[in-house]
Amino acid sequence: MRGDPPAQLDYLLAYYRGVHFATVALKGRLAKLGPEYHQAVRVVGDYQEMVNGFWEALRETAAMHRPEK
Repeated sequence: MRGDPPAQLDYLLAYYRGVHFATVALKGRLAKLGPEYHQAVRVVGDYQEMVNGFWEALRETAAMHRPEK
């Protein structure tokens, strides 16, 4: 077997939460720089939508793996 073992769902959830908030911060900072950065804000927004889709899928997957009470 090569490489590291697959990442656990809890790790991935925390990772994507961090990526989401990094995009929020970056988008806000770019927006404050002025209208000449509008295209960059849009690109970060597109990336943020993609990340949020992955994050939501991870949350749904984690919910399916939780034991029922």
